[in-house]
Amino acid sequence: MILLFIIYAFIAWIKIPELIRKKEWRELSAFSVFYIIGFVLGLLYVLDIPVPNPMKGLQYIISEVWGLKYPQ
Repeated sequence: MILLFIIYAFIAWIKIPELIRKKEWRELSAFSVFYIIGFVLGLLYVLDIPVPNPMKGLQYIISEVWGLKYPQ
């Protein structure tokens, strides 16, 4: 788990000051969102916490909400 923190801290130490110096605010916000998602998923994996399958959520949206079904 310590290695996960070290790797993510190193990546942030390299990328974030560069984005701030170039004043790329949109890229910084997109990077931050994906960075946080990746960190949380990595942390859940390291802690052996099961992560739900995103395909089940997409299948529910497609079949139940939008009403699209595959012909059988």
